[in-house]
Formats: sequence, structure tokens, C-alpha cells
Amino acid sequence: MTTFLLLRHAHSTANSAGILAGQIEGIGLSKDGKTHARMLEKSIQDLKFDRIISSPMQRCLETVEAVAKSRKKRVYLDRRLREMDYGAWSGKKLSSLSRKGDWKVIQKSPSSFRFPQGESFEELERRLESLLKDLSKKYPKERILLITHGDVIKIAASLTVGAGLDNFQKFAVDPCSLTTLSWGKNHRILHSFNQKVVSLKKSKKRTRLAGNALGGSKDVA
Repeated sequence: MTTFLLLRHAHSTANSAGILAGQIEGIGLSKDGKTHARMLEKSIQDLKFDRIISSPMQRCLETVEAVAKSRKKRVYLDRRLREMDYGAWSGKKLSSLSRKGDWKVIQKSPSSFRFPQGESFEELERRLESLLKDLSKKYPKERILLITHGDVIKIAASLTVGAGLDNFQKFAVDPCSLTTLSWGKNHRILHSFNQKVVSLKKSKKRTRLAGNALGGSKDVA
């Protein structure tokens, strides 16, 4: 089986601004996020993995930069790890979006929803499942660190346990947290979920660090 270590990017400038970032370019880490990224290298120094694959979004690359440098490992990019394309919702304030009628649809039956001019949750699920299947076939005995986004990790967990797409919002993923799962030809296992790898206590006084972009909290993935 292939073991996947899914790391959500650290706290971003979009988190601080309370906006839905999605695939907007140029969204980097906040001051707190940069601190956490520096702490990350030491906090996971005992974590073993064979390769690093990241979403191409800036906030993910900044998160893993110090880890890759210390391990002398190349960071491979895969667009299937990108966050959801929120289309016309991208860049909007979550406080405003949460008042839309569609917000309830996203919580209760996301499989039926497509973002205006954007992606559907089913499309995100398909591209992520294709990635995990491809990697598990190509590297059947490896441990792979994947740097990605909140909704991506929530759907990966849902796919692993067979919860169904309409239940993925029941998961919550914090910034700079680690989720571990294994995929094989006939079996999928969720080993750990939303594991804290750096302390967020100090930052919670100044920034909102909830785990969902479009779940129960109003933070950005």
C-alpha cells in the first residue's frame, strides 16, 4: 500500500482577510503562517517519507519550502492537488457568501452543487481520486508527503472511509495539520486525521484558524 501524508498549507493571507481564495494566484502565507512553516521543519523531523508532491499554489509551496530544503528533496507539482475552483465566488468575503441561499446546499448536498463559472465538488473528487489511484499504482510501497488544501483533504478522508461526497463537510481540517491514509489495490485506511504538527495557540488570539473553507466555520481553505 502507498501511504499518503496530507499536509494542509499553513495560515495564509486569505485566512487573515476572511476571503475564499480557491485558485487565485499570489495568495501566500500570513505572518503566522510563515512562522508555522519555519516550525514545521523541526516538528516533523522524525517523519519519514520518500517524495514530496505539492499543489502549485503559492501558499502550499511556501509551507513546504524549509522541509524540502532540509531533506534535500525536490518538490514535484501536481495540479490535481489544487484547491477547488470557486469560480465567481473566488476572492469574496466568507461573511457575505455565508448569507447566500446556496450556502445551505453546499453544507447539506455538495454533490449537487457547481460554483458559478467554477468547479463542482464531484469534479474535485474525481481529480483527487485519480491522483491517489495513480500514485498508489506507481509507488506501491512509498510514503508520500502531499501539500494541499482544506477541501481536498476533507474529500480525501471521505474517499478513504467511503463516507460519500455529501458527508465530506463533516470533516474539519486545520491549517498546517497532517492527515495520514493508505491506499492499496483493494483496501483504503485512514490512520490519523487533522493531527496538529505545530502549535497554533498564540496565533488564535489574533487570527481565525478554523479548519473549513465552506464547512461550519467561515475560514478559507
